[in-house]
Amino acid sequence: MSHEKKNWALVLTGGGARGAYQAGVLKYIGEEMPSARFETLVGASAGAINVAGLATAGGDLKLGAPKIAEIWSGLEMRQVFRTDVFSLAKIALQWATSLAIGGVSGRPAAHSLVDSAPLRKLLEELYQPAAVKAALENGDLRNVVVSATEVHSGSSVTFIQSLTKKTWERARRRAEMAEITVEHIMASAAIPLLFPSVLINNRQYVDGCIRSTTPLGPATRLGATKILSIGVRQYYMKETGNFFRTPGVPEPRPTPAQLGALVLNSLFNEALDADAEHLERLNSIIPEGGEVHGMRQVDVLVLRPSEDLGELATRFRQKAPAAVRFMLRGLGSEAGRSSDILSYLLFVPEYLQALVDLGYRDAREEDARIRAFLRE
Repeated sequence: MSHEKKNWALVLTGGGARGAYQAGVLKYIGEEMPSARFETLVGASAGAINVAGLATAGGDLKLGAPKIAEIWSGLEMRQVFRTDVFSLAKIALQWATSLAIGGVSGRPAAHSLVDSAPLRKLLEELYQPAAVKAALENGDLRNVVVSATEVHSGSSVTFIQSLTKKTWERARRRAEMAEITVEHIMASAAIPLLFPSVLINNRQYVDGCIRSTTPLGPATRLGATKILSIGVRQYYMKETGNFFRTPGVPEPRPTPAQLGALVLNSLFNEALDADAEHLERLNSIIPEGGEVHGMRQVDVLVLRPSEDLGELATRFRQKAPAAVRFMLRGLGSEAGRSSDILSYLLFVPEYLQALVDLGYRDAREEDARIRAFLRE
């Protein structure tokens, strides 16, 4: 059972296939620091899937993290969305119909680029609500949190399962008490346009990262004293070399894949970096052990990949199903040596295993810093 006053949080944001990197980091911590526990689990998008696995294990990284890493390592694209030619052709026809005659009927025939029904089956095997409820009741967990975005209001909704009822409401942000289900996790991971929206309590929801400008916020509002977060993109200062162009030569027009990756990077990554920097600034002006306007110091550690995951993905692009590879090539995913759009969508075992291995290696390199952070 957890110490009465201890409330450490694990915050995992989105990133599609990049969620495998988080699994690698967690696997290392679970194996090498088996006593490490997080009483508050916060997830959005792919991070919500990892939180589902850890919550089922009662927050026990030694038990839950290896299982999550094993699932990611063997995951195939057909287990996330339908990749057969018939399904993709059917959706393509729906989009063509919507663009051609949608204005006549007033109802679009297409709502997403892929059918994510296989993901629901995978989550039903991974996530066990009864085990989560038991972990909350016996004190192994305090809070299980999954975020999603309500389509029609544009609000970021934080779903909280906890024995302590704590909610909040701000402009375009609110928290609701709920018993987390597979539908909440599906909604949190529903990348707009790519995956279909999910209906919860008669309201449509999509990816939890869209309006999440403060991904660390739920953890701090729920009283976390330490927050470990695992990002899925290199820190921007390390990425400048990837955008070097020959002086005097105009850049080519960006492809749809590059523009899509720009949007996904904005959704999944920049908010975490900005929120962590904001929290560190607050820590610098709040006296240790004291409070300023109700705010207290919260220790935060953000771990990030040491390599460009977009560049890593290009090494495995030939492993994608032919129909998917054809579709992505048509969007310009092969322009340049790095493909961020591919790195989010390449659900193939070889690439996912490489991400898990990278996460494991990066955690090993950060071993001393992680141990110091987790020291009570």
